[in-house]
Amino acid sequence: MFDKVAIVGPGLIGGSMGMALRKRGLAGTVVGIGRRQESLNKALEVGAIDQATLDVEQGVTDADLVVLATPIGTFEELTVRIAEFLRPESLLTDVASSKARVVATITAALRRRPDVAYIPSHPMAGSEQSGPLAASADLFEGCICIITPLTNTFPESKSQIVSMWQALGARVVSVSPQAHDRTVARISHLPHLAAAALVAALDDADMKLCGKGLLDTTRVASASTDLWMDICETNRDQVHEALKAYIALLQELATSLEGGDLGQLRSMLETAKDRRDRLVGDRQEHRTP
Repeated sequence: MFDKVAIVGPGLIGGSMGMALRKRGLAGTVVGIGRRQESLNKALEVGAIDQATLDVEQGVTDADLVVLATPIGTFEELTVRIAEFLRPESLLTDVASSKARVVATITAALRRRPDVAYIPSHPMAGSEQSGPLAASADLFEGCICIITPLTNTFPESKSQIVSMWQALGARVVSVSPQAHDRTVARISHLPHLAAAALVAALDDADMKLCGKGLLDTTRVASASTDLWMDICETNRDQVHEALKAYIALLQELATSLEGGDLGQLRSMLETAKDRRDRLVGDRQEHRTP
């Protein structure tokens, strides 16, 4: 599918892409680009990349596909640096968890490169862990990958990105950057903040007595603080709206408990159970060969 793929930031997501591309024979060479040789060495050791370099300009030269898998805050500087080195008719994608601000930043940096096809991506996969040692060639199996093509995206470029993600095992959904940010604020960003708030609400004595339920519920709270600060800053308005709606629901439950009206609590619990059971069933169905 690609002769050369350059992954800027071969950590959990970037490294998993490299592993998956190599495992499925979708890339002739996968080049990992990073800021620390130690991290790149780990990516080489686990088979996430074929080659490594600290020189981002050299790394992206002649690449058919360039993947930005670094923190969102680095995108502007990175894209400006690599813009003139991107091969004509090459593909550029990112794997960021927010899109509207990211799209504006990257398209501005590429304004003199209309010959480069930029197609934003967001695979809904990952874990609270980070770095190439946490990467997996099967990370994207059965996941949903959201792409947000631009209005001037060529159909053949979109088709290439869709085909790649499908080959890695993902189901691809295409929406606008704005629709992406609203939805992901509710299904990803809000759950992370809710998990963090739940842990913050407990004291040390409570934590010592916790069981697997609390650990499962708050797993994502162990993710990188810097990563989530980037996400919340670049999708601030939508995360704020999602938080307000969630707080209103919690207030309704608190009011029902205060007044001794447990009917609303039962209704919410039953609805939540039914919806989650159907969600789990749907995901299992899509994972079945």
